Amino acid sequence: MADPKTIEGLLEGAFDTHIHSAPDVLPRKFNDIELAQRFKARHMAGFVLKSHYICTADRATLVNQIVPEVQAFGAIALNNSVGGLNPLALDIAGRLGTRVCWLPSVDNANELEAIAGQRDESKLPYWMSIAREMRALGIAGSFLNVTEDGRVTDATRQCLEIIAKHDMVLATSHIRPSEVLPVVKAGQEAGVKRIVITHPEFPTTLLSIPQQQELAGYGVYFERCFTTPNTGKISWEQVYANIREVGPASTILATDLGQTTAPYPDDGLGMFIDRLLDNGFAEKDIRGMVRDNPAQVLGAKQRAAVAA
Repeated sequence: MADPKTIEGLLEGAFDTHIHSAPDVLPRKFNDIELAQRFKARHMAGFVLKSHYICTADRATLVNQIVPEVQAFGAIALNNSVGGLNPLALDIAGRLGTRVCWLPSVDNANELEAIAGQRDESKLPYWMSIAREMRALGIAGSFLNVTEDGRVTDATRQCLEIIAKHDMVLATSHIRPSEVLPVVKAGQEAGVKRIVITHPEFPTTLLSIPQQQELAGYGVYFERCFTTPNTGKISWEQVYANIREVGPASTILATDLGQTTAPYPDDGLGMFIDRLLDNGFAEKDIRGMVRDNPAQVLGAKQRAAVAA
């Protein structure tokens, strides 16, 4: 295990760009205010609030007023609960100050096709209980595709234009690996300046090193999430290899935490840092992945170091 003081030092000023907090329709380990207070106590800089079902910009605004020492960022995921690939909902979210837009996740055709017929309950996504209830009620809506025949759909393109209008971060979410490059190209054509490839080690969004290297040429960031290897969906060794081969300069470390049985995000990010230190990653590279790179993509303020 790495020196705890070194880990704490690297957590200073760190961001987590992928957290699931309460209030939510799924049980969560903590609420927004508790999360902000934990980040404040460890001198961490900020986080992005993700919900699969609602826009979180209004919540982030309140968090910033209550705990101003921490920067909370709102987000929206373009699932059926907000009308899917809905430019109206997205524009309203942008006007509310939403910083991150995730393409469809729980209603993405890629995700739902991958779990069709899956009988091992331990391997089903955390959100599957809600999805099943909505489908049983007949209100879940259709599966969502962002491309058709290798080209982004008109609805997707319109959403990309709204993302560019509000200078939001485009996060690829749970789209098919084959869709990522067309979406990145179309996003940049539409004027999107900030693009994050969401958990490229996750089983349904898994990208090979050559695929990631090609995407890196477009100036994107890769958001590598703690939960993916921590729950055994991929080996830690593969995560280390991806960072080394694709480069720390294009990597953001995040947690994707919030599940009731999982660690708190600040602890999870600390565990991520610990593993990287133990596997030979330089402190300056880790600092870039937890502080500088996410600050850059979020357009965030960086905190000055806290005096010892």
